[in-house]
Amino acid sequence: MTAALAAIVVAAAVSESVRAAGRPALGPKEQAAVIALLDAVDVAQREGTDADARILWDTHVLKSAAHKAYIPFTISLDGLTDSFERGAVYVRAVAKGTSIEQHSELRAWIRSGQSPTHIGESVSVNAGEMPVGGPGVMSSRRTTQQAAESSAALELQRRTIEKEREQAEKRAAERDPALFAYEEYYFFDQKSFHDRSHRVFSRAIALPPGEYDFYVGILDRAAKKTERPILLERRVTVPDFWNDDLRLSTLILATDMQLLAAPLVPKAQGEQPYTFGRAALAPTLTQIFSPGDVMTIVYQICNYAAPDAALTANYQFYRVDAERRLFNGTPPQILGDEDLPPPAPWETQAFAMQVVPLARFPSGTYELEVTVSDRVLRGTAKGVARFRVVEK
Repeated sequence: MTAALAAIVVAAAVSESVRAAGRPALGPKEQAAVIALLDAVDVAQREGTDADARILWDTHVLKSAAHKAYIPFTISLDGLTDSFERGAVYVRAVAKGTSIEQHSELRAWIRSGQSPTHIGESVSVNAGEMPVGGPGVMSSRRTTQQAAESSAALELQRRTIEKEREQAEKRAAERDPALFAYEEYYFFDQKSFHDRSHRVFSRAIALPPGEYDFYVGILDRAAKKTERPILLERRVTVPDFWNDDLRLSTLILATDMQLLAAPLVPKAQGEQPYTFGRAALAPTLTQIFSPGDVMTIVYQICNYAAPDAALTANYQFYRVDAERRLFNGTPPQILGDEDLPPPAPWETQAFAMQVVPLARFPSGTYELEVTVSDRVLRGTAKGVARFRVVEK
């Protein structure tokens, strides 16, 4: 049985932006809230923390063009009391596999007014158009001569790209390894939520390849001082997207996608990190769907050969209630130069999307396995995501 599908390739580049070090000073109440979150996350880092069943949250890891991963995360506060309308959020990423004790640059800034040079480093998605295809998307392949000419042009730019990479590595080496890999705070109120019917908070952070403990602290600013912050913890692995191996990013499973009339302005983009170009996603936090839902699958294909790209994406669904067994699959999705964004020198990445109606999926637990093959590289990359279909 084959599910009906539609295919969209999103031509959205990812670039790095850094928040200016000159941030406004915090008032006494704001300082107290941030210090309380810092202290609580310090304890969680030392002793660990239990999952809070009231909070649903998820993270994804994608490639950016700045030698750092784009890591959007989203948190639902709907499980908290209705009075939780004014809050503070603190985010920290702690690098693993190092013997160096890491500390907070933010705490030093609050205590002594030292100018923070690395706090709030983030990545964003450039505004861009989104080519739209269909189930039968096929590439109109370029001639061998055109491919050779393009390859020669890329070769001439190789030294420039290598120089830029050396500069990026130098900037990374200049960062104090004793500082947390990432930390930032945010304040929010009821007006901060994009969807007023749900209290969902989303942002994105930037991290280089490695393994991290990712902490989030949430504080109700209207609660009593004795009330402890809510703490979330998760291990995040950032693969080396920049070693030229064909890779897929995290698979994002969404319940909805809307096409905006125009790309978001930078401030709105920062608050809606799951908007890529004009495609605004609503990722599921439960991975639970009903048979009447249409599941949107979005992911990134990284380091494919270009020009004269020849990619084949296969989508297979497995039942995993007991023994893992194939349930159904989709027609192969063929992507070529005309379907993919123009490659940057020695950097290729593209968002791909499939829309899958779940009407023929009986209740149960499934794994989606996406396999992308690159005919030019003679390589494959695979991504897996688990979800459930439940009758409502």
